[in-house]
Amino acid sequence: MNISGLVCPITKRPLTALSGDHLAVADGTISYPVKDDIPILLGPEAVTEQAPWPRNLRAPQYDEAYKEMEFYNLAGYEHAKQIRETGSLDTSDSAALRHLGSIAKLSEAERGPFPDSDLWYCETIDVAAERDCYRHIGSVRGKRVIQIGGKGSVAVLLLLAGAAESILLTPMHGEASVANALASLLGLEDRLRCIVGIAEEIPIEDSYLDVCYVGGCVHHMRTEIAFLEIARILKPGGKFAAIEPWRAPGYTWGTKIFGKREPNAYCSPLDKARVSPIYSAFSNAECIQHGTLTRYPSIVAQKAGIVLSVPQATWVADIDDAICNCIPFARKLGSGVALLATK
Repeated sequence: MNISGLVCPITKRPLTALSGDHLAVADGTISYPVKDDIPILLGPEAVTEQAPWPRNLRAPQYDEAYKEMEFYNLAGYEHAKQIRETGSLDTSDSAALRHLGSIAKLSEAERGPFPDSDLWYCETIDVAAERDCYRHIGSVRGKRVIQIGGKGSVAVLLLLAGAAESILLTPMHGEASVANALASLLGLEDRLRCIVGIAEEIPIEDSYLDVCYVGGCVHHMRTEIAFLEIARILKPGGKFAAIEPWRAPGYTWGTKIFGKREPNAYCSPLDKARVSPIYSAFSNAECIQHGTLTRYPSIVAQKAGIVLSVPQATWVADIDDAICNCIPFARKLGSGVALLATK
């Protein structure tokens, strides 16, 4: 198991000793469990006699992750099992994963260069923000990248785009299991690493990575801490990009009538106050809004079983942006954003 660049999330001491089912600092005074070759690098899971040590699962940085853990782990294990048993993404209930599977079947020449070819886009609801993110990231060939949160579909996609190494950091072991199943299915397991951890305490050494991507998980974070941690692990000039929901007019009534996009999630869309720490954490940053006219209707349609293909969703998003560009302040009412920053 590759453990290079890993550190204790609390002390930031390097984790260099791998023995059996634990990963420890050099003198063995702090160690973390390893399950299915996935290090569990969450502060409360540490085996140590050092005091004081953060063990309170209701502390703000841990509370949401531990509340959601059982649900997302069970769902992730079942999803990973399905991928292993079917040996294909063609029948996945996720349009994004089906599209990822279709990309993997293409030759490098057929895919085209990342991110210039439209074939790389997998989102349906937030394809305009995804396009912003990938264009901001630019070429990943030969680079080290990380996806924070989710099941690792973008971590795997960036390997197909030429990244030398890709890491998934998620608080959910079940989600990491899905990422490992995806990488194994596509023959990329040697270049993907999965780690259980949180963005507020990233268990990776300073300036280790070139790119950080987050897909719909920043709004689960304490942004005043997470943005600083993300900047810390990036090299100078490193790129950060995220697709996120935004608290636009209609959110409160919309969720009351139609429910949240993911009913079990303890999440709340971003707003200006929660995004503001990004501007001090990075040398430059911007927030680009999309989906003023069509994002909420698209989510409602998806709940009803109407899912657009990626090309169809791209066409809808482009029409939305084109109309709103002609109306003063209309783009500022968009309910989806791309967060883009450079260290």
